[in-house]
Amino acid sequence: MIHVLGSINIDYSCTVDQLPVAGETTIGKQLVLTPGGKGANQAIAARRAGAKVKMSGAIGSDEVSDQAIAYLKSDGVDLEGISTLPGPTGCAFVFVDASSENQIVIIPGANAGVTADHAKKLSISQNDVLLLQLEIPLDAVIAAAEKANNNKALVIANLAPYQTLPLEFFDTIDILLLNETEATQLAADFSISSNDNLASAIANYLSTSVVLTLGSKGVIAAETQAEPLSLPGQTITAVDTVGAGDTFAGYLGTMLAQGNTLKYSCEIANKAAALACTKPGAQTAIPTIDEIIPT
Repeated sequence: MIHVLGSINIDYSCTVDQLPVAGETTIGKQLVLTPGGKGANQAIAARRAGAKVKMSGAIGSDEVSDQAIAYLKSDGVDLEGISTLPGPTGCAFVFVDASSENQIVIIPGANAGVTADHAKKLSISQNDVLLLQLEIPLDAVIAAAEKANNNKALVIANLAPYQTLPLEFFDTIDILLLNETEATQLAADFSISSNDNLASAIANYLSTSVVLTLGSKGVIAAETQAEPLSLPGQTITAVDTVGAGDTFAGYLGTMLAQGNTLKYSCEIANKAAALACTKPGAQTAIPTIDEIIPT
């Protein structure tokens, strides 16, 4: 079973020729409303990868709350852990340019009301996997990691969007999932230096496995006191990179829950994330396992 504690949003996505710079007004071409949120995205990715998934988090009492969980429902994710709170559902404003680069602004809404009480209600046990991100309050993230670790579940923490966490938090984490920017920020917070491989330096310093995603340059997987694994990137024509990292996280958790090696799990997750970039949107672009491993 994959458990996800995280954000649930509505994404307001707009395409532009060029992303605006400070003080600039840019005319968009199209506005599309789709379900999003890093937590919900990762839950759907894990479900489409073939796992049973439970989602925990919060939506608002506004008119878009049902739309925010539409794909979670249709994909068969267990929604018992989702609370409805007074006020707006979380939202994200996503701008994508002609080269598929994006800028995203998030308004937490109901996600800000996710607390340690949500974490305490997780019915997580040994052989389960917990996926965490940082679009909900840190006390909830920390409490969930502690509970899952105590119950001997596998804990995967995606440090996005990056926030500074206490050093003891990492004692409860089995795998850190980072992109290059997040890895650099983490290293700066703890004065982790590296002349060669930053993923290995972080893994050795924090005594946890690290998966470093490099976009088109591939993936580095590093375990404590071991030679890092370097996997090549996928050759694709990108349409929209929104949700690619969440796709990777959901597939990584599912592959590991099925007993696969870290290397194989990263290979499948990397293929899934690349395929997600070939379609617009976040949840709308997440592929199914049959598209990655044809039956």
